Amino acid sequence: MDSVEIELKPVKADAELMSAWLGGMEDVSISPKLLFDLQTLLRHYADFLVPNKDISVDYQYEGTPCASVDKNQVFIPLGMLKDGRVDETISAVIHELHHIKFSDKETDTCRNIMPFFERILDTVEIEHYGKKMSILTGLKSHGNVNAEEIIERKMTHPYKEFVYQYFGDLFLLLNAIEDVRIDEMQPENLKKYRFKQEDIAFDKFKEAYADGTMDKNSLFGSFIDALFHLKGKGKSDIIENSNITKDRIVAVDSPTQYYPPVFSAFAKVLQTHAGSLWKEYEDQQSMNDSAVSDFLVEEAMGDEDGGNKVEGDEELGLKPKKSSDCPQIDADLAKDVRAEFGESDIQDLLQAMSPQGDEQGGTQQVLMNPQLWAEVQAFKSLHHIPCQEPTKHVPQGINYDTLILDCYA
Repeated sequence: MDSVEIELKPVKADAELMSAWLGGMEDVSISPKLLFDLQTLLRHYADFLVPNKDISVDYQYEGTPCASVDKNQVFIPLGMLKDGRVDETISAVIHELHHIKFSDKETDTCRNIMPFFERILDTVEIEHYGKKMSILTGLKSHGNVNAEEIIERKMTHPYKEFVYQYFGDLFLLLNAIEDVRIDEMQPENLKKYRFKQEDIAFDKFKEAYADGTMDKNSLFGSFIDALFHLKGKGKSDIIENSNITKDRIVAVDSPTQYYPPVFSAFAKVLQTHAGSLWKEYEDQQSMNDSAVSDFLVEEAMGDEDGGNKVEGDEELGLKPKKSSDCPQIDADLAKDVRAEFGESDIQDLLQAMSPQGDEQGGTQQVLMNPQLWAEVQAFKSLHHIPCQEPTKHVPQGINYDTLILDCYA
């Protein structure tokens, strides 16, 4: 993975809400002192929001807001700060702290997704090497697919790009529902940050949503539609016709309790999305297959006449569907939704689909310039000591401040 240093120029900071904590400020620009104050504030939030865990809050990572529940880490998004979006940065980190406090570990979520992943893919019919079968059967004809290899990014499967992408989209859907749950549990005094960020995020989709150009029957259109509904900004037929409500989501003891109703509600769009995505990747894969791999796959599938019959899934309300009947994915909408609402852990999964990503070393890690990082951290060594010294001529004493730079800190 390549590392790219990001330069944070002294642009004007959008820190209207943070200014209350700093005692008021006007026309403040991004600076090492502001970045230190921000890190201190976020460290304070981490201490009282998640008091029983040792959580790191750091800048030195990629430029998107993210958290690892597995590792108790929150990464401050450099991409937002580059544009001076301080209040949005605070909102993002508060949100991630609530993931650490309330959400399941990413590894557990992936393991719990796997049964639904398999069930949905087993209802989509494809013609693979001249035989009709489900996508799941087609995948397994090339090798095993399991959650552990997906989590560890160690798949050698020839269709791993498809697996990572579709699995990541299921993760993205569940993450959206989890976002609704944990946001509703934020302390009232911090929700102002969330409301500001939500307005900014939804503004990017508001026009397409209002004028009907967004296909609400597609996965990503239905995804935005559901979020608009649950955030009180629109109406989703999928949510309206399900038993999913904001109150019920918040009331669960464990996120796994809302998995069945969510997957049931979105089963048809997830099925169609699987068929559409398969067509994209099958076209790419057909250009990479060799005569040897073709022979090995055909041998593995055996001599069954006509392949395996594809069944539906009654519990999910799915009848068999042909991949050839599925529409093309709106690539622009998919990109916007993944970028706006995805977590970096999800984006790691999604990056595997990129021809420039994965083993080929095309992904980039965004880091803060080392000199700026040193300047920010230098404020940790600066100690402020209020002093009072009585004198003969001033009995009440003289008040003054002392600043000590601890060079060994």
